Amino acid sequence: MKKLVSLILLVCLAMTVNAQLKNEVALVISPLKFEKATSYQAMYRHSLKKDMWSLRGGARVFVSTDKEIRSDTLSKRSGTVQYDLSAGIQYKLPISNLEKIYLYGASDVYFNSEFNQKSYETYYGYYWSIGVKPIFGLSYEPFENIRISLESRGDFNVNLQDYSALGENRDRRFDFNPAKQLAAGLGYLF
Repeated sequence: MKKLVSLILLVCLAMTVNAQLKNEVALVISPLKFEKATSYQAMYRHSLKKDMWSLRGGARVFVSTDKEIRSDTLSKRSGTVQYDLSAGIQYKLPISNLEKIYLYGASDVYFNSEFNQKSYETYYGYYWSIGVKPIFGLSYEPFENIRISLESRGDFNVNLQDYSALGENRDRRFDFNPAKQLAAGLGYLF
């Protein structure tokens, strides 16, 4: 009997959560860098009161290790492990009478980390940076639980280390790029 009551409560809870459509899980891809594995990001959004404000969280992981270059008797290894973690807030900007289409503004704070091994070194270097991404986007909900979005992301990056590895923020303490990335997302609302 306890199992049956627990199952009924679980189903009712799932139906309640499903009916609210407050959460979204999305895959975000940079369409201009579609062929690069580093352009894929998983994102989670949670709508707050009155559906005008949302909390955002994202993660990106890229692993490319054990690249071995051989020339006769010489062997060189190289590789990289990268990850980004982001968290932020989003504000919905409705467009007059359109219910399924709206604009939004957002801001994410992120932490970027990279382990990088050069082909002539036997160790991985550790590089990291932090930053803020101002975001402006357009969202469309063609079905009740599907959301398609397109957003333009800026980047204000703070790098507190000196390093010689190849990278976007090499030897720059502060970097601002107002339109760094165009991103398209496909999300599932639940």
